[in-house]
Amino acid sequence: MRNPLIFATVGAAILNGIFSPLLLFIFLLRWAWYPGFFPGITEVVVALSSLILSTLTLMIAGVPAALYEKLRSPGETTPASAAIWLAATILLTLPALPNLLRAAGLGG
Repeated sequence: MRNPLIFATVGAAILNGIFSPLLLFIFLLRWAWYPGFFPGITEVVVALSSLILSTLTLMIAGVPAALYEKLRSPGETTPASAAIWLAATILLTLPALPNLLRAAGLGG
């Protein structure tokens, strides 16, 4: 594997997908993305909502890294874009931190 930072980036996005306050919003919008012919099992809809939020986190956090890649010189090879992607993912995951700490038994 070329860059191990991708594991931390995906891990942070997964944590955001599970513990983000936006999870309820995506769950409530299930009428827009969840097919009506599938059974409306709550656990499945929550899991898919979490997956959507994790994917959105990776996509949005990738924008600054992609801009950096576009603006840097073409022959340059550095792991900086992966670090930028990780930093942006962590920033997007910060609102989920209170829920994560509460789930871990460390928060009030």
